[in-house]
Amino acid sequence: MTRLTLELRLNYGFTFQVVEKLLGRLRFVRGLRFEVDVTYMEFLLRVKRAEEAAKATGIWEAPHPWLNLFVSKRDIADFDRTVFKDILKDGIGGPMLIYPLLRSR
Repeated sequence: MTRLTLELRLNYGFTFQVVEKLLGRLRFVRGLRFEVDVTYMEFLLRVKRAEEAAKATGIWEAPHPWLNLFVSKRDIADFDRTVFKDILKDGIGGPMLIYPLLRSR
């Protein structure tokens, strides 16, 4: 089973009900939900801190490929079926960052 992590950043002022409405449309294991309240700067520096920790333990030197792709709305279902559900069905042995984008913004 492939597990995906969804990172979400909301400005202060969003109510609990708005967050629940956004997340309520997603299918996920409720027991795996994790929330943390951090400043905007802490959010921006989260990857830098992970990098520093990896360097401290020596795993930063291990190969960690980086690939950025833009997949159109028209092709995302085929991409999901071919890449996530077939090629990567057993995972990749580490995190995979996926950023959905809205073209209209």
